[in-house]
Amino acid sequence: MFTNTLSPLTLKSLLLNMASHSLLFLAVVFSFICSGALEEKLIRVECQPAVGVVGQTMKIHCSFISSFKEINIDLVYIFKSGPENPVFSLKNIIKTGDLRFNLPSENNPSLELASAAVADEGNYRYMIVTNRGVIEDGSFRIGVTSKYSQPTTNSMPDVIQDGGNADLYCNASGGYPAGYIQWFDSTNTDWTKSATLEITEGEDKLVQLSSKLTFSKIDSSWAPFRCVVLNNKFVKEGEIEFQPKIKEGKPNEIKFDFEKLTSTNVVAPVVVIGSLLVGLLLLIVLRGQCNRQSRRPSTIPFLSHSSDLTYAAPEEPDVEKALCSVKPKGEATQLKTQRPED
Repeated sequence: MFTNTLSPLTLKSLLLNMASHSLLFLAVVFSFICSGALEEKLIRVECQPAVGVVGQTMKIHCSFISSFKEINIDLVYIFKSGPENPVFSLKNIIKTGDLRFNLPSENNPSLELASAAVADEGNYRYMIVTNRGVIEDGSFRIGVTSKYSQPTTNSMPDVIQDGGNADLYCNASGGYPAGYIQWFDSTNTDWTKSATLEITEGEDKLVQLSSKLTFSKIDSSWAPFRCVVLNNKFVKEGEIEFQPKIKEGKPNEIKFDFEKLTSTNVVAPVVVIGSLLVGLLLLIVLRGQCNRQSRRPSTIPFLSHSSDLTYAAPEEPDVEKALCSVKPKGEATQLKTQRPED
């Protein structure tokens, strides 16, 4: 029987050849495995912070960071609150979720959001599936602003007494985020520290500003006042000049408006009431005169013989007596004077 025995030198060379082939195989496998992972790391997306105006279409600028020249978008997901429920998805041309989102250009990761609202503000995560790999760590932020309306002003009371207390109001609405209101007088003195600002949020998250400037003793020389509306970045968005109605004079001084007193609505009731009072007073006076007349003794002497009658000149008509004489059934009393026959 023939036995073929390998020399130690031959066995060593064989083992070295097998080891070299194994290393080459592992290197090839490793290169294939790492090529996909490396390819995914070489592509990513970057988006700029976007700020939109309420009610308008805003753009979210995004771009691929990669060495690859050709990148095709196969699938898009946009998440806001969590990874389970995307707010928007796009596959080919089929869109689901919030249809205000859109990719205006093919294979371009930039986005558009129509009719922006305050509720859209927040952080988003952007996931894109491309022919070069999956991008899972994309992100962007949406901010929203809204300009305040032209401010309006008023005062309480409507007509302010010079030197008296007064409240001046300035209101502006429809803005976002919450802003500020400043007060200035005619000398450009800042009265803002003396004012109180109330911020009210509506159902649409838009803000209404209401500022109240209180004076315990207002001076008419301070008018007119200026109300200035600022946004959250202290940029002026509106301004109005307010000239309150200030009546001169001391606060406790009582003045009559003679123009109003001469008006028909005031004079007519006064005349009627005055006439009634004068008539009542006259009636009381005449009543007293009548009572005294009825108690006055007669001045004509009682004569028994007509032959001895001496004639006296007739007296003048007694007006008081005539007025006091009342006949039944409303008949008028007539006074007659007779002259004696010669």
